[in-house]
Amino acid sequence: MTFQIRRTAELLAEGMTRHAVDQLPRIEGMNGLRVLGSEPEDRRLLRVRAAWVKAPAGSVLAGWAAAVVHGVPDSFVDGTVDGTRLRPVDLGVPEDAGSYDTRGLRPRRSRVPQAQQMVIDGIRVTNGQRTALDLARWTRSDARTLAMLDLSARFELMEPGAFHEFLDPLGGLHGLARVREVLPGVSSRAESVPESEMRHAWVEAGLPSPLVNQPIHDRRGHFVGRPDLFDGESGLVGEYQGFWHHLDLAPEEDQARRDRFQAMNMTVVEIWKDDRERMESLLLDGYARAQARDKRLDSWTLSPHEAV
Repeated sequence: MTFQIRRTAELLAEGMTRHAVDQLPRIEGMNGLRVLGSEPEDRRLLRVRAAWVKAPAGSVLAGWAAAVVHGVPDSFVDGTVDGTRLRPVDLGVPEDAGSYDTRGLRPRRSRVPQAQQMVIDGIRVTNGQRTALDLARWTRSDARTLAMLDLSARFELMEPGAFHEFLDPLGGLHGLARVREVLPGVSSRAESVPESEMRHAWVEAGLPSPLVNQPIHDRRGHFVGRPDLFDGESGLVGEYQGFWHHLDLAPEEDQARRDRFQAMNMTVVEIWKDDRERMESLLLDGYARAQARDKRLDSWTLSPHEAV
């Protein structure tokens, strides 16, 4: 650890001048704290550590902050609501916590059993399975619930089979029923949150359960690409196009791959951020076109041992 989060009152009590304290980096959204040492490249860690300093005795970090401590990258959990607005740090607190500064925190009174806690780098956090559960149940939609379970499986916070057993004895937690309902559709192969949400729309539209990031080969066995979603019967491809598809040579590379897929008689549907409210209709339209194709022109292949 090359940095520390300290309370300004403590620094002043130790003899540091007010001027010197004021020159130290602050923590966005949290008052009364300063950073000592080299700030980390992962800015999320500043708020996670700051929350732990502010937390009353007996607390446990949960939700996105726990996921950060467990190693989930910021491309999946960035600690914001929409890429800009900071998300409060979820914190399980005891009933007798008393008064404390809650700015930047979201205290939660739901009890976290000792068996669902662990200590990583000096911070007490929910264990992997409880972190996965909280990430999923604290969402506002089934699509985001699926996305949180997908990332939890991808980064080994939980394994779906064992997680089902973990959920069995639980009851009385808000959002638990939705988590149980969504769990059968979880995939550890989803490569982004929007991709998971697109898969939820695909299934809600009544389309066949898709293969996720399935390697596709041409009829000669040459690798062509791994579409986000793929239906091996109809040849329908679903691709979520995030902002990174505007960077550098991404548009040209995307076009080349799209042309290659279409030359193999596959139907490609691209979903952009502005399309999120009409994903189901776009996917259904693509499926209808895929079903109407001339199947004699199909030239894609799947390796049986790779189909997942």
